[in-house]
Amino acid sequence: MIAKEFEDYLLEQEETFLTPAADLAVLIDSHNVDHAILLLSQMTYSRVPVVTADKKFVGTISLTDILSYQMQHDLPDQEFMSMDIVYMTKKDVPKLEVNYSLTKVLHQLVDTSFLPVVDEGNTFMGIITRKSILKVINSLLHDFTNQYEMKAK
Repeated sequence: MIAKEFEDYLLEQEETFLTPAADLAVLIDSHNVDHAILLLSQMTYSRVPVVTADKKFVGTISLTDILSYQMQHDLPDQEFMSMDIVYMTKKDVPKLEVNYSLTKVLHQLVDTSFLPVVDEGNTFMGIITRKSILKVINSLLHDFTNQYEMKAK
């Protein structure tokens, strides 16, 4: 369990570690492979969220997912490039609901570079990245005593 003072400090900085959906590059599940490859090859991110046209979270996708699907299904290039990416999307990814706990965030970020955040209706709200959490923890370690006094037991 995270000490209440640490959790309070970290949650005060939530806007710095939760990147809103409006600020992210995402793919729509009905985008075709050609479009997804173009977008993914131009980005610095290896994996991006996939949502429906009405912003419901579907999963995530990477160039590796696309290429693996192509190799497994041996489809002609023209047919493959025009397919919707929903078939290649990794759907069994960890995600958080908007009322997430920091303990869950920290545990899940050990094994993934980002966590999608969704509301009760599965609408995609944004992501929390491992990098953004490390920045907030760095701030905690350097600035915590500016707001709190620590005493040895």
